[in-house]
Amino acid sequence: MPSESILRVQNATFIRGGRRILDDISWRVVRGQHWCVLGPNGCGKTSLINLITGYEPATDGIVHIGDETFGNSDWREVRKTVGLVTNTLTTFIESSEPVLHVIASGRDAKLNLWHAPTSTLKKQASGLLEAVGCTYLRKSLWGTLSQGEKQKVLICRALMARFEVLILDEPCAGLDPVAREQFLDWMSQISSWPEAASLVMVTHHVEEILPCISHVLMLRAGRVLCQGEKQKMLTSPALSALYGSPVKLNQKAGRYALRVM
Repeated sequence: MPSESILRVQNATFIRGGRRILDDISWRVVRGQHWCVLGPNGCGKTSLINLITGYEPATDGIVHIGDETFGNSDWREVRKTVGLVTNTLTTFIESSEPVLHVIASGRDAKLNLWHAPTSTLKKQASGLLEAVGCTYLRKSLWGTLSQGEKQKVLICRALMARFEVLILDEPCAGLDPVAREQFLDWMSQISSWPEAASLVMVTHHVEEILPCISHVLMLRAGRVLCQGEKQKMLTSPALSALYGSPVKLNQKAGRYALRVM
């Protein structure tokens, strides 16, 4: 069992506008593990990711990525080891930005490049598009893409970084059922790549938990409800407590479905 921590959160609390959004969160991701952060709307999932990536400072507690500690390290450099896919990024990318530039910007964790990327970076970006079956987007602009295409381009952008962990913040939001399944199938393939990064998928839908996910962290009202191996955590009683209503969990072929009782 691997023991090297990729990221670690110790007793993290986050208060904004007088509201305690996260309360004493402790969590550790070890190399080789793939996690799902699960919880209802407003439970603090995205805030937790913002603390890890340094876009929000914790009110109290400590965040580590590898051997680096937030507050003691240059988090602009640390972010280069963390691939992040979130819809928040889409609001900052200019519509006129070429797709290859969007992908290449992931190498240095930047957005909207001032200068055209080098031919080497363009070649790598083009190769990633080919790997995800989107070669046809090489000459496209960001503003012309569908939601599903944007998600794949953001994944490619994340893969440009020399990352240890790939965080996907509700990556299926806005996708239709067919596009969602295609995207999840692609994520399963990525998890099996040699030297694959650890995945952290943030969602409130158990249907999106892939067979490759090994561990689950459940958040409710800003606190950890439970965390650990997927098989032990994903139960009907635990999910009923998570969502505050009786639910029945079903499993088939490694995928899950939830029914409200």
